[in-house]
Amino acid sequence: MDANTIRLILIVVGALLILALFLWERSRRAGEADEDDDYEEADAPYGLSSGKREPRLGQSGHGRVSDEEGPKESVRARRARSRAAESDRAEHDSKPESEWTSESDPDDDLDAGMPAELEPLLIQLSVSSRREPFVGLDLMDAAEACGLRPGRMDIFHCLDEFDDDTRIYFSMANMVKPGTFPFETMDDFTTPGLMLFAQLDGRPEDITILEEMIATARKLAAELDGEVLDETRRPLTVRKEEELRLAVLDNERRWARTADR
Repeated sequence: MDANTIRLILIVVGALLILALFLWERSRRAGEADEDDDYEEADAPYGLSSGKREPRLGQSGHGRVSDEEGPKESVRARRARSRAAESDRAEHDSKPESEWTSESDPDDDLDAGMPAELEPLLIQLSVSSRREPFVGLDLMDAAEACGLRPGRMDIFHCLDEFDDDTRIYFSMANMVKPGTFPFETMDDFTTPGLMLFAQLDGRPEDITILEEMIATARKLAAELDGEVLDETRRPLTVRKEEELRLAVLDNERRWARTADR
């Protein structure tokens, strides 16, 4: 075989190799382009696509997804859904059992909306002796000076008399059980202290009753050489007086809301 024939054969073989490489490279690039389009389509929001495509299997001509097969879910979407599910489980596990019950039982909300029956607000003040017990006759004089009258249940009362209607504003009992006074034998009576109390049911005059009660307690203490104490048997302070006023006003508002329902 001469040199020209060998040269021709090498040229033909080289041309075939170059053509084969060219066809292989073009086929590889076409495959990568299709793969990129699939990723782009998968990452697009549900119902939207980045380019024009033929409808997928399972889609109707109007673009709705049939019940038999939905759109393919991307890796990013699956991970997001998985993280959301784990977060919901963690939040559910962290809740106390009482919260589960309140969320699952709608009857609790109905019970919470039902207005509870209100009870009168009880206000108590004490007048305690500093040294010697209070003497019966001195007590009678001090009570009369403060407008307190002997009455039902053998205790003293501060009365509001208006025409034929008489209402008890507040009462004063003996600090020693059973809390009564022997009005027929007050000459021999002594007591270490007195108890003033009122039950307030939300009337507009309740704040006036409280002020009158505080003033009466202080006047009794001055007349009998005693000390005014609150319901915890501690000295009545200006701050405690203000707390009592706020409690009375709040009680009045609660009774008013109940009356409106």
